[in-house]
Amino acid sequence: MDAKERADTKVELSSGWGSVHTQFIPSEFAGTLSDGLGKTMDNRHQTEREYIRYHAATSGEHLVAGIHGLAHGIIGGLTSVITSTVEGVKTEGGVSGFISGLGKGLVGTVTKPVAGALDFASETAQAVRDTATLSGPRTQAERVRKPRCCRGPRGLLPHYSESQAEGQEQLFKLTDNIQDEFFIAVENIDSYCVLISSKAVYFLKSVDYADRDAIFLEVKYDDLYHCLVSKDHGNVYIQLTKKAVNTSSGVAMPGPSQHKPMVKVRSEDIAVKLSQEINYAKSLYYEQQLMLRLNENQEQLELDS
Repeated sequence: MDAKERADTKVELSSGWGSVHTQFIPSEFAGTLSDGLGKTMDNRHQTEREYIRYHAATSGEHLVAGIHGLAHGIIGGLTSVITSTVEGVKTEGGVSGFISGLGKGLVGTVTKPVAGALDFASETAQAVRDTATLSGPRTQAERVRKPRCCRGPRGLLPHYSESQAEGQEQLFKLTDNIQDEFFIAVENIDSYCVLISSKAVYFLKSVDYADRDAIFLEVKYDDLYHCLVSKDHGNVYIQLTKKAVNTSSGVAMPGPSQHKPMVKVRSEDIAVKLSQEINYAKSLYYEQQLMLRLNENQEQLELDS
């Protein structure tokens, strides 16, 4: 694992720990306690308290609701004896109503401020959680490199290579993200680019711009007989000989001269490397063609067994 992979892992772990940490919400605990104390309060105070709490939607509204709940609890505690006594006399009447209301008022002088403090804690914690949730995606680290090739020519996970990552991105642009054609190699040569995939080799006009219009030569391995290095008047070329099928025997043979496109390369070393990579990709292609493939019914039978 290289330095960039370790850094990416640390970012993922730190962001994951942050998301787990924010899930520990003290607002639920404080809200449960305040709801329990609310059962000991008079109906009017409890109705006003619920209205303050349940009309908050955003983080700012939760903070304002917490402040209002704290103020409402303190004021309710200071006036609890008077308001509860008057309500008891109105509802029950007589001495029994006076005593009942006075008892509730005395209890309310303690429970209402405590419930207001718990409401403040609950709403503040909710506001902090909402703020952290909203700001989380914006604080995530941006990608510093392109996605790696997740599959090498032999099906194994290769080491990260920036040039191969760029080549894979170019291939996806050419094939519209077709997943059954995977990247093998890419070579940037002067003003053009050679992109080798599992099904074809593409010669692109521009290194930076990958599009179907940028292809000036495309040879599929079904049509390719072999790739050779050719020299002519001191210049080095890559020669891609296409097939010509003999109608009498059905055996593939090298095609005529018009079926042998040639691309100029600046040095013989690069030409040799390119021809080896193209022939290797072609051999992998035919190796895949010779492999037995299970159909859906056979796969289902294996699963059932």
